[in-house]
Amino acid sequence: MFNLIKQKPFFFVLVFSFLIRIFYLSINWPLWWDAHVYIGMGKYIFTGGEIGIWESFRPLIHPFLIGLIWKLGLNPIAFGKILDLLFSLIAIAAFYKIVKQVSDKKTAFFSSLIFSVTPIFLMHTGMILTEPLAMTFGLLGLYLLLGHQHKTKIFLAGVLLSLAFLTKFTLWTYIAGVAIVLLFNKETLWGKTKNIFFLGVGFLLPLIPYLILNQYKYGNILEPFLSGSMIVGTATWLYGQGWSYYFLHFFLSNPIFLFSIYYGYLFFRRKIDVTGHSIITLTITILTLVYFIFIVPRKEPRYLVIIIPFLAFFAVKVILMIYENLKQQQKPFIKPKAFLLVVLLLLLVPMPANLSFESAPAFRTEIQQIITEKNITGTIVSSDPSFVSFLDNKIITLDGMEFAAKIYGKLEEPYQLIFINDCDLICKPKDNECVSEKAELLAQIEIENKEIFNKTIKTCNYKIYLPLEND
Repeated sequence: MFNLIKQKPFFFVLVFSFLIRIFYLSINWPLWWDAHVYIGMGKYIFTGGEIGIWESFRPLIHPFLIGLIWKLGLNPIAFGKILDLLFSLIAIAAFYKIVKQVSDKKTAFFSSLIFSVTPIFLMHTGMILTEPLAMTFGLLGLYLLLGHQHKTKIFLAGVLLSLAFLTKFTLWTYIAGVAIVLLFNKETLWGKTKNIFFLGVGFLLPLIPYLILNQYKYGNILEPFLSGSMIVGTATWLYGQGWSYYFLHFFLSNPIFLFSIYYGYLFFRRKIDVTGHSIITLTITILTLVYFIFIVPRKEPRYLVIIIPFLAFFAVKVILMIYENLKQQQKPFIKPKAFLLVVLLLLLVPMPANLSFESAPAFRTEIQQIITEKNITGTIVSSDPSFVSFLDNKIITLDGMEFAAKIYGKLEEPYQLIFINDCDLICKPKDNECVSEKAELLAQIEIENKEIFNKTIKTCNYKIYLPLEND
């Protein structure tokens, strides 16, 4: 095995990453809320809104791809997981090539391995979320940009970075980081202007049709960005808060990345190699951290998945530097091999805790039985979007207590079934007004519909209703 690693490190990284993801997929973790929304949006796109679900603040590339799979008659969940596997491997391969291009094989090998097995990235294999595809576009764009200064390569890098942004909006930090470095590098004014021009044209090529679509659909080219900014400011009490959140819940939970913080210190003290390539990746990382720490109200560790490859690169550079320094010392404070063992433990020990999460109860069988018995082909109202993944019905979600009463009170079309999990309708602690509004909403639903299913699991009440006129 060691000979294989030495002779074909790139091949080993891909095979290892593939095998560990196949094992992870075999666990078959349940999908998250967002994944069901993307599947529903895909159905909505390919049926002109007849079925599925729509949320304006979501980017469209990933839902379009999932919807295309469904339109071709394939299972969007099964093939969505296959695409996750494929895009994750492409992202790892692109990252390996980037690091090999800007550093060396050893750094590329260890950086890509750490990137591959970091729990928060590994968990995205099979979740049918936007990150694997978005990072594939983003890292391929950086690969083209970092290794080639030809105008065609810069143009194509702009296109790929635009597709990354249109797959996950928070990857704006990739294109912003690149633009900042190109603007302030030591190249001639003409060289800067030319590079930024071709990058910008490439970036605008996919973006402009999207903005035109926004104007046509919403009457505002910026509507998805504005509504997205609004959404991350809602129900913030359910999520982490404070500037120290990511240090406590990301860096300390993944202590291998503490070395990347030290890399930043060494970088700014000019005690480590400073190149244009490292400046770009560090600029992207800093922009991302500043954005999520100080601007986005909601705090979730998964938000930082887009900079994990860069953090892995920084960490490995520091680890290898420390290791080489220890080898040169006659009486090091820790033996070099012992230091590497500590590093390995820092990587592996936190993994089980970071990978585990509780699966929510599902009522797929009960819902499908009711659908068949009652011949329900029309609209379903639900407190969560999960049913859209296996039902070809139009789904209207209540979207939490912040919007539920308004949505239910202003339903513009008759529905044939309603599903309520009262734990989806959460109120902020000590918010008595919300508690009263929730009680009134649930009472109204009870009056206007007939309950046909009721089950309590832990503290959550799950109920299914039929409208009285359909009874």
